[in-house]
Amino acid sequence: MMRFNKDKVKGFVTGMLTTVLFASLMGTAFATSGTLKSIKVVEGGIKLFVDGQLVKPLDAAGNIVEPFIYDGTTYLPLRALSNALTNNQKPVKWDPDTSSIYVGQAPVAAQTDISDIEVYDMNGKVYKESYYYVLDEKVAVFNGLGSNSYYTYILHSNYSALTGQFVVPYTTLGDSTTSNLKFYSVDKKGNETLLKEYATSAGDESKAIDVNISGVEILKIKVGDEGVLFNTILTGIK
Repeated sequence: MMRFNKDKVKGFVTGMLTTVLFASLMGTAFATSGTLKSIKVVEGGIKLFVDGQLVKPLDAAGNIVEPFIYDGTTYLPLRALSNALTNNQKPVKWDPDTSSIYVGQAPVAAQTDISDIEVYDMNGKVYKESYYYVLDEKVAVFNGLGSNSYYTYILHSNYSALTGQFVVPYTTLGDSTTSNLKFYSVDKKGNETLLKEYATSAGDESKAIDVNISGVEILKIKVGDEGVLFNTILTGIK
């Protein structure tokens, strides 16, 4: 069973909850859609270890940057964290035109969170931030399409691929529940052509989803009983 959290979900990296500090990426520039706020933080005395090794996080100029604590959460500049985790092998770039941050290689085509796309027809719910359980482990995800539901999107052939993850949450030892996931191309008369199908069971690792949707004008997704499709991304035409 998938449970959903209305609070904002942030990703964990090396045990530390992190976020982007735009100052570490681009000086005084800010995201065009962002809001400048004054906050009080606790700074100093925080040590960062990566795989047991003490690391001094650095900015682009080689200056040490301090993690800080705000509202019970520890924050670290993304560039400094990326440098620490990859030994400076993955560059970090800010794109002000798209308000995007690239760690390593930039995408060759625009990518869109499926929860940001209007659904033409559905009998379920699209979750922008949610989570599911594997026994006592709570797994946070940034979007989710619920079980026993269908979702229809009018794409106008603007996308080339759909990727994501498919899982049956595992909350009871020995649970053998199975589920399926189907993707259809639909014509304007409502006729459905199966593009790809997946199946998985409770207790299995989440299954990687990769569907070619080039030329698909209308896409229909059917999520079976107990299954969850999550972290779904649509890639545009190159």
